[in-house]
Amino acid sequence: MMPPTEWKQSVRILWGARFLSSAGLTGISPFIPYYMEHLNAGTTKEVLMWTGLSMSAPALSYALFTPLWGKIGDRWSRKWMVVRSLIGLAISMLFMGLAQTPFEFVLFRLCQGAFGGISDASSAFIGTHAPNKQQGAALGQLERASAAGLLVGPLLGSICVNTWGSSSLLFITASLTMSFAMLAAFVLTGAKNSYRQPAITDNHNTGIIHAFVSLVSHPLARRLIIAGVLFKLVDFSTFTMFTPYIRELIPSSKVAALTVGVLLAMSSVGELVGSSWWGKRNDRYSPVRNLRLAGMLCGLCLLAHTLPIGVLGLMIIRFLQGFFYSALLQTVMLNVLKSSTDQDRGVRIGATNSILMAGQITGPSIGVWVGGVWNTGRISSHGCSDGCRFFVGTPSNRF
Repeated sequence: MMPPTEWKQSVRILWGARFLSSAGLTGISPFIPYYMEHLNAGTTKEVLMWTGLSMSAPALSYALFTPLWGKIGDRWSRKWMVVRSLIGLAISMLFMGLAQTPFEFVLFRLCQGAFGGISDASSAFIGTHAPNKQQGAALGQLERASAAGLLVGPLLGSICVNTWGSSSLLFITASLTMSFAMLAAFVLTGAKNSYRQPAITDNHNTGIIHAFVSLVSHPLARRLIIAGVLFKLVDFSTFTMFTPYIRELIPSSKVAALTVGVLLAMSSVGELVGSSWWGKRNDRYSPVRNLRLAGMLCGLCLLAHTLPIGVLGLMIIRFLQGFFYSALLQTVMLNVLKSSTDQDRGVRIGATNSILMAGQITGPSIGVWVGGVWNTGRISSHGCSDGCRFFVGTPSNRF
C-alpha cells in the first residue's frame, strides 16, 4: 500500500486519464455516421450498417481481451497496465483518424477495445494501492471522472468537429491520451507488484478460466454480477427507444432534439454529483444495501417517466436517475475488489467486465426487438436507469 500522499496523487492522475478517455471517445461517437459518409461508406443503409459495426466492435474485442490484460497485470505490474491501456487507446484513435475505408475504421475500433481498458486497469490499480477503507471513495472518484467526460465530451467534440473536422478530433484526443500515458509512466508508483507471484507456478488457482468460475460459484459475487448485467442490458435496450419516446411527447423535431440533449445532460450531471457520494457511502455502509437502495430508487424514477410531469419534471427525474444509477456498477466492482486477493485482482476485474459486456452487447438488439412488439411509450415505462449514461457509443468510454 502507498503512503497517503502517493495514492491520492495516483487517484488524481487516474482521474485525469479516465476523464480524457471518456471525453474523447464520447466526443467522437455521435459523429461516426458523418465520418462514415466522409469515408464514402455508400448509401444511407450502408452508412448505418458501418456505424452499427463501429459502435459494437469495441465492446466485443474488449470482452475478449480484458481478462487477459488483467492476468498480465496480476503477474507483472498494474501500473504498466494503466500505461499500456492509455497507449493502446491513443494509437487506436490515431489510426482511426488515418483510416481510408469504413473497414479500416471498424478494424481500429476493434483495436480500441482490445488494447484499451483504462477502466479495468485503473480499478485494479486502486484495489492494490488505496487503503481498504477508502477504496469505495476512490472508485467513486474515478466514476465521477467518466461521468464528467461523458458530460463535456460531446460538447467539446462538436466544437472541434465543426472547427477542424472529425479526423482532427481523433488526432487531438490521441495526442492528449499519449501525454497522459507518459505522465502515468513517470509519476505512478508500483512498477512491479510487490507481492510474491504464485500465479507463475499455480495457474489453476489464478488463471483466467478459474477467475470466471470463482465469480460464478461465489453466491454474493454471482448475484451482484447478474444484477450488473441486467443493469447494462436494460440500460442499453431502453436507450434505443428514448429519443423516439421524447419525439412522441414533443411534435417539433428541433425542440425534441434539444430536449433530448438537455435530458441526457441532466442524467450525466446526476452521475457527476452522485458517483463520489455513493463511493464514500460504500466505505461507511454495506455496499449490498446501497445497491438495493439505489436500484429501487432508480426503478421508481423510471416509473415516473410515465407520469404527465412535463419537460421540467423529466429533467428532475433524469437528474435523480443518473444520481442513483451512479451507485450501481461501481458497487459491483467494489465487491469484486474486496473479494479478490493481490494475486488475482486484475483477472477477476477483467472477467467481471467481460461478463458485464453481455448486457451491453445484447441490450440494443433487445430494445429494437421489443420496440417492434410494443409501442415506444410502453417501453419507456419498463426501461432501465440511465440510457444516456452510455449514449451512442459510450460503451467505448470503458476502454
